[in-house]
Amino acid sequence: MLHLPGRTPGGIALWDEESSVLFSGDAIYDAPLLDNLPGSDLAAYRATMLRLRDLPVRTVHPGHESSFGRDRMIKIIDACLDPHGG
Repeated sequence: MLHLPGRTPGGIALWDEESSVLFSGDAIYDAPLLDNLPGSDLAAYRATMLRLRDLPVRTVHPGHESSFGRDRMIKIIDACLDPHGG
């Protein structure tokens, strides 16, 4: 289990290191990421994105939207980290 705060204070994901599969919950998904909810912490969310970017993820199964691979995960993270959106 990974503690991934930022979007919400108690955000978690499940990481299966053996298969390189991430069950990301609400931390990352393939749609506009919400980071302005009550209790959101932008600095913590940025740290969460950087942490996820370093994981050798093969497949992400998010809590919302369809599953995706590492290349898409990196694009989502980079867009989130870029204040100009791209």
